[in-house]
Amino acid sequence: MESNLKDSLPVVQGQSVGASVYGHSAGYPDIQSRGQHQPKRCNDVFWAILFYLQIAGMICCAAIFLPQLELDFEQAQDGYNGYYNDDKNGEENNNAYYGDDNQNAADDGYYYNRKMMEIVNGGNVMHSLMKVSTRSLFHVAKITGMVSDPSDERMLQEENPNALFLLIGLTTVGAFFISIASLGFMIKYAEGLIKTSLFFNMALGLVASVAGFASGSTEAGIMGLIFFLMGACYAWMVWSRIPFAAINLVTASSAIKANIGVTVFAYGAIVMNGLWLVLWSAATYSTLFVLGDCDAEGNCNNEISGLYVFLFVLSLYWTAQVIKNVVHTTVAGTVGTWWWTPIEAQGCCSKAVRDSHNRAMTSSFGSICLGSLLVAIIQTLKSFMESARESDDGALKCIADCLLGCLEQLMELFNEWAFVYVGLYGYSFVDAAKNVVTLFKQRGWTAIITDYIVDRVLVMISIGNGIIVGGVAALLSYSLALNLAGVAFGVGFVVGVILSMVVLGVVSSGVNTIIVCYAEDPASFEINHYELSVRMRETWRSAHPQEFKY
Repeated sequence: MESNLKDSLPVVQGQSVGASVYGHSAGYPDIQSRGQHQPKRCNDVFWAILFYLQIAGMICCAAIFLPQLELDFEQAQDGYNGYYNDDKNGEENNNAYYGDDNQNAADDGYYYNRKMMEIVNGGNVMHSLMKVSTRSLFHVAKITGMVSDPSDERMLQEENPNALFLLIGLTTVGAFFISIASLGFMIKYAEGLIKTSLFFNMALGLVASVAGFASGSTEAGIMGLIFFLMGACYAWMVWSRIPFAAINLVTASSAIKANIGVTVFAYGAIVMNGLWLVLWSAATYSTLFVLGDCDAEGNCNNEISGLYVFLFVLSLYWTAQVIKNVVHTTVAGTVGTWWWTPIEAQGCCSKAVRDSHNRAMTSSFGSICLGSLLVAIIQTLKSFMESARESDDGALKCIADCLLGCLEQLMELFNEWAFVYVGLYGYSFVDAAKNVVTLFKQRGWTAIITDYIVDRVLVMISIGNGIIVGGVAALLSYSLALNLAGVAFGVGFVVGVILSMVVLGVVSSGVNTIIVCYAEDPASFEINHYELSVRMRETWRSAHPQEFKY
């Protein structure tokens, strides 16, 4: 009998999964339509080709127009020779730059750029990059007021760039491990964290209100009070659903923790987004600058077509959405395998993680491009409407901007569920969207898919991790004698929040996948993960008695 059962196992994303046994083991009702594994083929190929063509177009624009973009330093230098002509050793200019309050910001910018060129021209390339990055950080710190005396001689010592990079490296490593540790913490204290997050939102509103009234700003105080009341009202409404959200969070965290290698692709998405932003900025700026026949001050002789601007902005949003949704689809495939065949989804670089990412980058990539393009178009239109509203406060433009914002949120929510089906079964985007809508209609789970309690917890934990990492960075700064506790805390906080959001964003994708899988096949979950299944059935039944009747 066991042999016959194995032969009849359906397949999810190319991997064997446990057979659906609705009604056979725990009284689960059957549904008319379930997702089926699709033949391995490339879906929505046209949109994948179009995506690659726009990437190639951006590279061509950068290659063609960037060399034509000449920064005329000679003209700037002639204008400032009066300040720097007598400088031989750099000491006089250092005093003038840091000590003369009468010099304007243009002088600062010129001197800063010239020092950057001097640094690059001397020493090896890697050390030069480190020095440039270090001075850039101090320059930003000076502008933002985080450092009052950036002329400290310690900055100019060769050890400082190494020490600062060591600080950033250690902070990043620490943030990574703290983010991973958050998974175990959430599994153990999920319900308590959800309750804390609700009080956290209320506390923020109350603090903002008190601060507003204390500073004499009645409007700010009233707004803070409104946010406090809204947070209290929301907490009262969702309090009975806390156990439901907690078990979803625990289940998703357990799946991600068992396949922690999936977070590598999430971290890779940060790198890809950074590289893409560099390419996009270079291509967009140089193309519009050259086509507009603009001078060094940004005054253009030719009018730039709005179509060019629209296409560049669309390209920015589209690529960012694709990178994000590749990760989301990879998580869906991984969690789906953990749901049905946990033996193939155990370990850092499990087969589930590798295969899911490969499918997201090949056969499902066109579907990801299509769904991402729909959101990108709405985001582009919304950005244009926001710009138009800033120049003209017309009521119609304000309403249109608001409608586009709502449409963007609905489309992103729609995409989240559709991409789960893409990751689980390999459907095309349109078919995946139709199937997931049909699934939730048959289950009557419209209230369940709009529950955002978990997301609030993830944001709160990310902020908490950022504070912890910032404190560690400040201590490291003191240990390394950098005397930059403020900057170190700021860098640590940002790094901690970003890395935590990456890991916990993966958990959020996992929660969506868990809900879809439970809608389709709760019995297999009971077979493979019995303890979690029992807790989930009890809490779901309590939180949504009308929608969940088994």
